[in-house]
Amino acid sequence: MRIWFLIVGAIVGTSVVLVAAGELFPVPEKVIGDSNKTYQYAAPWDREMYEGFYKRIDPVIKDLEIIKGGIVPHHLLAGHLSAVFFSAIAKQRPSTIVLISPNHFNRGSAPVIATNLDWQTPYGIVKTDHDLTESMVASGLVRIDEDVVKEEHGLYVLPPFIRKSLPQTRMVSLMIKEQTSSSTIDRLANSLADILPADAVVVASVDFSHYQTAPVANFHDEYTRSIIKSFDYERLAKTEIDSTASVRLLLKLMESKGAQKVGFELHTNAAELTRNPSATNITSYYSPYFVFGDKSTATVVSLLNFGDLMLDRNVKKRIDENGEDFILEKLAGEENRFFRGMDIIAANLEGSFADSRRATTKSIAFRFDPKLIAMLQRYNFSLFNTANNHSFDMSAAGFAESKKNLDAAGIDSYGRQYRADDSSLLIKDIGGVKIAFLGLDDSINPITLKAIQPLIDRAVAEARHLIVNIHWGAEYQELSNDHQRDLARELIDAGADAIIGHHPHVVEEIEVYKDKPIFYSLGNFVFDQYFSIPTQQGLAVGVVLGADATSVYVFPIESENSQVRLMPPSKAEQFMRRLIDRSRLGEYNIDQFHFSLPQL
Repeated sequence: MRIWFLIVGAIVGTSVVLVAAGELFPVPEKVIGDSNKTYQYAAPWDREMYEGFYKRIDPVIKDLEIIKGGIVPHHLLAGHLSAVFFSAIAKQRPSTIVLISPNHFNRGSAPVIATNLDWQTPYGIVKTDHDLTESMVASGLVRIDEDVVKEEHGLYVLPPFIRKSLPQTRMVSLMIKEQTSSSTIDRLANSLADILPADAVVVASVDFSHYQTAPVANFHDEYTRSIIKSFDYERLAKTEIDSTASVRLLLKLMESKGAQKVGFELHTNAAELTRNPSATNITSYYSPYFVFGDKSTATVVSLLNFGDLMLDRNVKKRIDENGEDFILEKLAGEENRFFRGMDIIAANLEGSFADSRRATTKSIAFRFDPKLIAMLQRYNFSLFNTANNHSFDMSAAGFAESKKNLDAAGIDSYGRQYRADDSSLLIKDIGGVKIAFLGLDDSINPITLKAIQPLIDRAVAEARHLIVNIHWGAEYQELSNDHQRDLARELIDAGADAIIGHHPHVVEEIEVYKDKPIFYSLGNFVFDQYFSIPTQQGLAVGVVLGADATSVYVFPIESENSQVRLMPPSKAEQFMRRLIDRSRLGEYNIDQFHFSLPQL
């Protein structure tokens, strides 16, 4: 993996230059200083670049409390965020900075690697705290490897900020492999907590969402920021950042110091910094400052919802010809990052993973190879609605086999064809918040509110939020019918917080009713209806459920030969304009593929 830093002249006051870490400006092996001391070189750019970062400091930070730790970016496109942070702690004059970085290239044989060398910067020498470093090595948890450290941009871009803002401060440099076990990180945190000076500040050098559009990055970051603020170690692994291991170590150290309150935070991304909202393949940046106090008790649940998923017929043919990853690899992007950064990824499963194909009188009947469940697991799918007109295509016995196969893979499913019963309701505890999922098939036998009221009452009594997935409407119609609209509003009135519809195989309009979102149809996700443009377009909908607000993101998708990808930005914007024109949003506006609704 090659890491690129884009330095834009309009932002930092220097000429435009594209720098590949370790290539155009390689970090030297070692240099001999005037005192005959061997040094690591920090980022070998000139002072003018760093001075440009400091010119952008916002004075709002001047009255902050004592800062015990934080996160700063190592992409120098966002170098001003690092300048802000280190300027903020300058008045504290900490004796030591502990700098924690990812091991981006997984180099070296040890899970945690350090340097015992000092750092040469454009502003002078940053001295390493050799005693602390030797103590960590003595613990057996850290190994010195100078050749590995010198190539890690997560470390070498930051010493110039430290030297400029904190000329007397010493430094401890750590780089952590992402696969390092939680137990090893926790032991290291305990060891450091015992030996660090009381005035030490711990800094994680971490960038956030990668390779995304700005709306996708914002969706992922909304979740990640909540996880960090609430010190939710269990769900930290689900976040889409470049080093959950580094953040875990930082959070454990903040917990040990009683500094779990985020006293100040900054958030941006490459699209904002380059003033190009249509940019793709961007990185985002989040910089929280931890001060003495308690962690946040607010938590969110993040869901990504898709429409109809079908893995038979021509879709299976494409998979057989091109491999299992063919249908989702373009949407997943590099390192599968599109499918990270949320709790649940869900779709309407338009068929069953039955053990064998059954004879049937149905003219269209779908059966999916159970071996494909492992493929869906690789893309983090964890929840399927099975209340639709194809769930019994392989008979009731095939439906039962499908549920058994999904259960064995740890994938939840809910809902059934023909009727609603106890199997239609699933209540999950996600991050300490109970979410109810109700699956309804209205495509064969019309649903009445009276018939499902007991299920809704139970959901409302036991869960904080109720999400209804419903199979309804007329195929290939881009507007809902009167029955859909009447039933949707009845469901909201009865207690539903959001409605996700499917079955028409095309995208239908969005409605906001009593501050609750209704997606009448998300259209096709993976299908083989190649005969029209609308049947090869769909919506992925991200829903972030918070205590005070529901945040909604809409991502237009398209497919070619059943291979799915995000629509290109200009095409997505045109698609959204047409969708908004036929939607009923009331006082709300979809801005940059996002809108927020209050929780009542």
